Amino acid sequence: MSKRAKIILLAVLILLILLSGAYLYYTISMQDRTSERNAAIAAARAQAQLTEVERADKWVWGENSIFWVVLGTTAAGEEEYVWMKYKLDGTSAEGQNALRTLPVSGTVTREDMRSRFEAELPDAKLIRLLPGVYSNQYVWQIFYEQNDTRYYRFYNLKDGSEVGQPSALPKW
Repeated sequence: MSKRAKIILLAVLILLILLSGAYLYYTISMQDRTSERNAAIAAARAQAQLTEVERADKWVWGENSIFWVVLGTTAAGEEEYVWMKYKLDGTSAEGQNALRTLPVSGTVTREDMRSRFEAELPDAKLIRLLPGVYSNQYVWQIFYEQNDTRYYRFYNLKDGSEVGQPSALPKW
């Protein structure tokens, strides 16, 4: 085997080791979040009688406002949002308001909210769009960047009206 072939083989081997290490690191670092997400989906299936789950998003807005929002379909074929409140340590909350449900029918869809955002702020870059609870209302949270500044905006999930004022994040 020539010296050049050995160098190429060694470089490929080193690259494979680095990629394997990066994948292993990612898997281990995401393990707790994946477990929490799977537990939230299982709880939504059991408590809200969801037969199918389309997506699950974690919503955090302060230490007393942590939710997993699961979008799914019930046995009756109705699409439903399920909000499950969580504590700071990642365990599910118990008691009143620990589980909330809202039928998707009669709400502003994710696609409609995205279209509205793009129409209202065509020069802004959408970063994230999540359902959540803000000021005791079900909302869409839009996180976006415009003119090198990042903002949060909230829209009522039921009628699309703006909730509060946009919040700008300080620049680094």
